Amino acid sequence: MKRRNNRDVTETYFEGQHLSLSDLKEKPNIENGYLYKNNIPAYPESVEFHVQKVSHVTGEQGLRGIFLDSGFRQPLELVASDQHHFLWWDLSVTSDDISSAEEHFLTSLFPRRKIHNQSPILEHFTSSKAFKKESSYGNFRFTFSFKELLFHYGRQFCGGQSPVLRVYETVLYRREILYKVLVHPPDINLYDHYPRLPGQEDGVCGYYGGAMWWRCQAPSETYKLKLEVNKLNCSVHVSPHREEYYMWDHVCAAFHMEPGQVLHVDRNKLLKSVNACEMSQPYLLRAPESPLSLNEAEHVLANLKASMG
Repeated sequence: MKRRNNRDVTETYFEGQHLSLSDLKEKPNIENGYLYKNNIPAYPESVEFHVQKVSHVTGEQGLRGIFLDSGFRQPLELVASDQHHFLWWDLSVTSDDISSAEEHFLTSLFPRRKIHNQSPILEHFTSSKAFKKESSYGNFRFTFSFKELLFHYGRQFCGGQSPVLRVYETVLYRREILYKVLVHPPDINLYDHYPRLPGQEDGVCGYYGGAMWWRCQAPSETYKLKLEVNKLNCSVHVSPHREEYYMWDHVCAAFHMEPGQVLHVDRNKLLKSVNACEMSQPYLLRAPESPLSLNEAEHVLANLKASMG
């Protein structure tokens, strides 16, 4: 299925499914040259990350609006146009998450052997936008634990019950695969036809023990290295390779919000959770927002914090 999103970009989407890279390749009639490239050098595939934090990135006007509201709401210009009303959060992968994922990856390669003196490998491949500190969506990033965010949402919109998490969509762009996780109150039946998000079962991603697990299909946008596995001495290393462009994948959570609703967070927590970040191309800010340099963004944030005492 195809559609134009609210940024006027064409999307190929699959409702109620999180399709792996190999699943997508088997789908008929997908027009995407990058998806079918077969000259990509070997890299760590289906590495499982366990991510406890999520982030929401915005521009300067959005930043001021969040502190004015003491919380998060859908932008007003989208309320009138969207069929569903969502507040979007991305997984926020830390260096500790990458180290832990590498340990599990190596154990899966050599399950019966201890790994000694292995140089870090995964950091060479986790170079896509899913892992970068820069963002296309603005200069100000709010970061929370996903468990805490679900708690606030459950207390405010679910009558104290736990929110429902569902498999919402797989969305395919030119060089990007987006896995959408839906979060909604249990008394909303609008999404009953979407499957529940798995806990510890097979799949691309799920939620268990306060963390999102995600089996990353493609961790780099550009491959300049090749993964080499030596099963004889139970080691892995990287070697140079001709540059190749490919797909990259990531996960985001869409929180159902009724028009005008605000997911309230204590202002002190907001202040502790926000930091300035650099912007990366393509800039996906909505007017009247404009990109700032990191120095300008830090100045704006420092002034805002000072004005709040």
